Amino acid sequence: MSNPPPVFDASTFVPVPRKPEWPVYQPENLPSAWKKIAEITDVRRKDTIYDWQLYFDGAMLIFHHWSDSINEFNGKPFRYVGQYEFPIGAAAWFVENLPRFFNAGDPSKPQTSEGFHHYGHCGDEELGISRLINSIGRDIPGYSLDNCSRCGHPDMDLCQSFKMSDDFLFNQGMLELFKDIAKRHAAGTL
Repeated sequence: MSNPPPVFDASTFVPVPRKPEWPVYQPENLPSAWKKIAEITDVRRKDTIYDWQLYFDGAMLIFHHWSDSINEFNGKPFRYVGQYEFPIGAAAWFVENLPRFFNAGDPSKPQTSEGFHHYGHCGDEELGISRLINSIGRDIPGYSLDNCSRCGHPDMDLCQSFKMSDDFLFNQGMLELFKDIAKRHAAGTL
């Protein structure tokens, strides 16, 4: 028999403080202070490929992706830009905290909701890792690296959430890239 969820008490709720919003930068006008430190391709399906460019501006790790396409409904061109900002220490923080999802404890006991997410601080920003059932749709499991201190683009109500399928994280090299960025940052070679 499980316990009912706690009752929400608005009088004690304290939201995560948000950082000022960054503009979404177009690829032709990226800030000159951004240094490209890596790139990686996320092959989601045969017809969906995301080429992520990773930048470092001296303090922040920026994930940036863009694609130009034609709207299949109206035939007009459009541009999609994905941009996520994390403190540079987020790479090491993610690598250090991801293993907690692999040891669920006693498999005969039901998994608690705490086993599906973890929150902590990196610098002065609150980060999270969540285990996802639908990381990129179509029942594809994965993880997200969340920056709860920054609003998502363009939906200001949600935090930034860089979603990764298990395949992208473990087989296509994203976890190794996080490890490499963490190592280079610790060595001062970014």
